[in-house]
Amino acid sequence: MLFATVLPSSIKAYTHNGSKISNPNNAYYWIHGEFSKYGLKGEVLRGITAWNPSSKIQFTKESSLPGGANVKIEYVDRYNGDTYGIFRGSGNVTLFKKWRVELDSARRKETAVHEVGHALGLGHTQKSNDSISVMRQYEFNYKDYPQSDDWAGINARY
Repeated sequence: MLFATVLPSSIKAYTHNGSKISNPNNAYYWIHGEFSKYGLKGEVLRGITAWNPSSKIQFTKESSLPGGANVKIEYVDRYNGDTYGIFRGSGNVTLFKKWRVELDSARRKETAVHEVGHALGLGHTQKSNDSISVMRQYEFNYKDYPQSDDWAGINARY
């Protein structure tokens, strides 16, 4: 007779992109002044502070200059194809006019959370795990905060 034992396993869905911020428990952020011009600074700030419930990440202060920040979010008032935002490496995130003009508030915040996730070191999740991650590659889940898989990725990264 042959017996097989199947043990439950936890399979990670998150991926890391190689980025990691220094001083994650005392991280500084910078938000481009153009967001205030459009009344959208609060939505960008939500994208940053949504990560603060983690014991591994704490954004504690807004920097007056981008050079003094761990995560920097700039606004470019032009279209960039079908892109709402992009992570450029070294904590740099750019949000484009398409983000401001074509998305509602919930999707703008979700996009900001997603792009900050990249700055913190998270890549896109596997398609089958879209419901447990804000780091999905396509579409929206209408949740402007990190999900269980995102927290698992941050905990593993830091």
